[in-house]
Amino acid sequence: MTLGYFGLILHGHIPWCKRSGRWPAGEEWLFEAMNETYIPLLNVLRDLKEKGIKTAITIDMTPILAEQLADEYMKQQFSEYMENLISRAQKDIKRFENHPQRRAIAAFHLKNFEYVLDTFYHNFYSDILGSFKWLQDEGMIELITCGATHGFLPLFESDSGIFSQIQLAVDTHKKHFSSEPKGIWLPECAYRPKEYKKGKFRESIDYWLNNSGIEYFFVDSHGILDAEIIGQKNDLGLTTKFGYNLETGVSVFGRNKNTSRQIWDAKIGYPGNEYYREFHIKDFESGLHYWRITGKNIEGNNKQLYNIVKAKEVVESQVNNFVNILETEVQAFSEKYHEKGIVISPFDFELFGHWFAEGIDWLNRVIELININEEVELTSISDYVSRYKDKFSIIKLKESSWGMGGHFEVWKNPEHGWIWPYISGSIKEFEDVLDIIPNPNNWEKRILNQIARELLLMEGSDWPFLLYTEQAKEYANQRFHHHHQRFLKLIWAAKDFDDKNRIALRELEEIESIDSCFQEINIDYFRKKEP
Repeated sequence: MTLGYFGLILHGHIPWCKRSGRWPAGEEWLFEAMNETYIPLLNVLRDLKEKGIKTAITIDMTPILAEQLADEYMKQQFSEYMENLISRAQKDIKRFENHPQRRAIAAFHLKNFEYVLDTFYHNFYSDILGSFKWLQDEGMIELITCGATHGFLPLFESDSGIFSQIQLAVDTHKKHFSSEPKGIWLPECAYRPKEYKKGKFRESIDYWLNNSGIEYFFVDSHGILDAEIIGQKNDLGLTTKFGYNLETGVSVFGRNKNTSRQIWDAKIGYPGNEYYREFHIKDFESGLHYWRITGKNIEGNNKQLYNIVKAKEVVESQVNNFVNILETEVQAFSEKYHEKGIVISPFDFELFGHWFAEGIDWLNRVIELININEEVELTSISDYVSRYKDKFSIIKLKESSWGMGGHFEVWKNPEHGWIWPYISGSIKEFEDVLDIIPNPNNWEKRILNQIARELLLMEGSDWPFLLYTEQAKEYANQRFHHHHQRFLKLIWAAKDFDDKNRIALRELEEIESIDSCFQEINIDYFRKKEP
């Protein structure tokens, strides 16, 4: 008998990187994710469907990721990237002909690369988004959305910034998946309640979600545990194993600590197992991975060579452990409250297969074991909401995120807080320009549309995050300033369309060719929102 549910949520996001660098930062971010994460999971889900196994995973594809996956230039570049990987693996097989273990690993890489490229062409017809839509239509997954460019919504000082990120996300989701998204992954799981600031009230983030038809979202554990119950519908108190409603009617769930730490915790997390493939060390010539995480060796990097068979054995052991933890979680909740709770486990999609090389196999086996488990059932979040929403207590949330410290300090601190005046000032400047141009002609609309794109790309939370972690710090700094400079060039032109010397067609076309996302953008979303 089912005692409770497992809600697995995968958050897929890569910032816009078309024609903005290749390696170590830029387009290869997307190509690596396609090769190691998205296409391998599509293959797993396709195989599970053929076995008659329903998966019920909730997957978020951010709008900016979807726009890149649909882009013909990026598809072609991915094909060339994969051909290059295949060539490198083939050369390594010859290079290591006198080293059987390395040769076997090179052959393993080659088989994987060829399979990914073959299925990209022949199983999915070069259409990753269409393939996820097919799985959605077949009831295998639920697709939800995120902020248009993953903007950190609570720090936007103007409501047009929040509204445009959310409503454009809904529009883009409908464009690619032909359905309304019921749920949203708030960028960085960051939430802000209703506030009184600078002499006026500002609506909460969930007000804008409800305004755009979003029915549910997620926060980190403390977001729920620090909340206030204002309408009690049950005796559960505050727990991450059940849902809640806000005053707007939007539902909210909290991340389960125990299951999440099995992946995220640096000390006990599964991805850190000594037999798993080392992500950070690559072969000096081919750039392929040949080592496992720990172990002494005379290779100069103190790592032993990867053992494919042993890694698969570890996957099996960990999967059994994880399912046992799920069983314990739902059993304890069921026995105490006599309700069917839900274990919410949200993860970055790209963790599986990319950072955690064995992660796709791990997910596959978790799904297979849960399929035959009598106590735990995988469910989409929408299905759970439809079953139990009437039993959800009403709460008030405080501000929270899933970043270090649990609030907003990762994205706004003394080291890179300089970003936010640029963003807030640009949003306000665009509002003012739109105020004086109620009915733009085609040329004016074309420039205004590109201003909106540059503003959205400036707003991405990736830039302050990378500045904070100092991963690709210089790249993040350059990308932010490039978008801001393009914004300034275009907004200057928009302030006096009669001055034809402010921007030439050639300049506009060049910018459009780089930042070509959201072709059907609605500039009315960026107009000032009255309180």
